[in-house]
Formats: sequence, C-alpha cells, structure tokens
Amino acid sequence: MKTSTLLARALCAAAALLPFAHAASAAPEVQNVRILSNWFAQPDQAGYWQAQQDGLGKEAGIRISVLQGGPKIQTVPQVASGQAEFGIGNADDVLLARLRGAPVRAVFAHLDHVPYTLVYHADPAVKGIADLQGRTFAVNIGNAYWEWTKKRYKLANTREIPVSGDLSLFRDDPKMVQQGYSLFLPARMAASGLAVQQITLASLGYRPYSVLFTTDELIRTRPALVKAAIAAVQQGWRNYVRDPSGLKPLLTGMNKQISPEIYDAANKLMIETLVSHDLNRVGCMDDARWKELAGQLRSVAFLPAGFDERQAYDRGLVPGCQP
Repeated sequence: MKTSTLLARALCAAAALLPFAHAASAAPEVQNVRILSNWFAQPDQAGYWQAQQDGLGKEAGIRISVLQGGPKIQTVPQVASGQAEFGIGNADDVLLARLRGAPVRAVFAHLDHVPYTLVYHADPAVKGIADLQGRTFAVNIGNAYWEWTKKRYKLANTREIPVSGDLSLFRDDPKMVQQGYSLFLPARMAASGLAVQQITLASLGYRPYSVLFTTDELIRTRPALVKAAIAAVQQGWRNYVRDPSGLKPLLTGMNKQISPEIYDAANKLMIETLVSHDLNRVGCMDDARWKELAGQLRSVAFLPAGFDERQAYDRGLVPGCQP
C-alpha cells in the first residue's frame, strides 16, 4: 500500500477521534465537598455517610466526603477557616458562633432536635426534674442547655462536675446524674448492668435542631455547589431511612464504641422520633423554632436582647421547603 494512502487513513482516523478527545478534555472537574462531623461515626449522622456511600451529587459534579469527628474536633472554626465546606453541629452552637463573629449559617436540619438527655439511677421517687435537686450532675459545665435547665427548673442546689465517657463514677454514685444523648447513653448503661431512667431536654422544652452549616462566603460565591450538596444529603437521609441496613457495617466498623445492638436501638429510636416522617421535608427548618431557641438563650444571657437569630440560618436552600 502506498505511503500516501496510509497517511490519509491515519489522518482520517485521527480526525474521527478528535470529538471524543475534545469531549474528554471538556468534562467538568468533580468538586470534592467535605462534611466535617462533630463526633465519631454514628447513626445520628447517617444520612451524610449514606450520601457518600451512594455517590450522591455526582450528576451535579460533586463528590460528598464525610470527615469523622471526635473530642478534639471543633466544626465551627474548622469550617469557618476553610478546612471543610460544611460542618455538622447544633443550632444553639451556631447561634453562639454567629454572635462571636463566625460567618457560619445553618442550611439543613437533619434531626428535629439534638437528643440531649439527663440519665440517673432508676428511682421510683423521681417523678420529674425537680426531684433531682441536690444531686451531682456530670455535664459540660457552662453549656447553654445546662444553664437554661438550671434556671428554668430552679436547680440551684446542685454539684457540677465535668462529664466524661467513663461510667465508673456514675456506677459508684447512686445520686449522680449524667448528660448524654438519649440515643446512646441509656442503652450503654443498661448494657453494662445499670438500671437507669432519663429526662430528655426536649421533654423540658429545649429543642435545638441538629444541623448542617456552611459559610456565608460559600453561599454567596458558590450557590450552585451549596444547593447540590444539600440536595445530595437530603436524598442521603431519605435513602437511609428507607433502608438503614446497608450503612451499618461502615459505621460500626469506624466506631467501635457502639455495639451492633446499641446501633440498632439508636437507629430505630432516631428514625421514629427525630427524623421527619415526611421524607419530602427532611432538612426543613421553621422560623418559630429558631426564635424559641434564641429566646431561651437570651433568658440565660447567652444572647443579647438585640441579636437577630435569622442571621444564623437560611431556610431557602433545601428542596421542597418553603423559605
């Protein structure tokens, strides 16, 4: 075959490949979207891990990556400084961070309220929180929920000590009350042979959302990315509620502090009581709830009278929620 014929055929083949080469080079870069959790992997973060596991957001050009938290992780300063695009936190903490000048804003509420609880040794004489007067409370000293609880329920005659994950102090003191999450702490104590009861903070009226937050700058400069990430995690929570079994090996493998049995119980309780039963409204927030929370924080002088709580959240970014 003549050299000229071979050359012509080679040129034709190369020309045929040009559109594909151009399409490949023009493919949009996938943006990694980091979500920093505020504790070790566990069911109350499940929808975010589900979004990562399912590859949600891919069609919008994003990849969800969840970063495991722990006792040394502070999600607000790390998100504010750009170490992650989003963080998981509590609505009261976001309000207080905003007051201190951190440019963060809640954009999605995955749980109806943070499952704060006060756990005590089973005692038929305890009918309500007033009956815990005079006991030792292991708490995060100075935390907003605790200061509100003390004032609202007149718990003046109490001894406070810093809370820890060690249950030995609680075991040895029949009059101790320990803070924790209702999803985990009572079950952990029961598994260790302790008969306990609890009073949840939600039953006392303190109900801050568990939220996903980001920065004002990201909302302003990259609104499409923010909306795509929120849509992805909303679908992650829907997928998880519909079938939570697929995520259990990942989370129990990452967090050895939670046994499979405690995981199952926590998951069941969370889905029944903390996640919206209307899956089309997962993530939605109400102005009235933020106003209620801000009022509670003002009542214990954590927020000044003139502070506008609306600067701490944006209700208009979750699909299906009315702004």
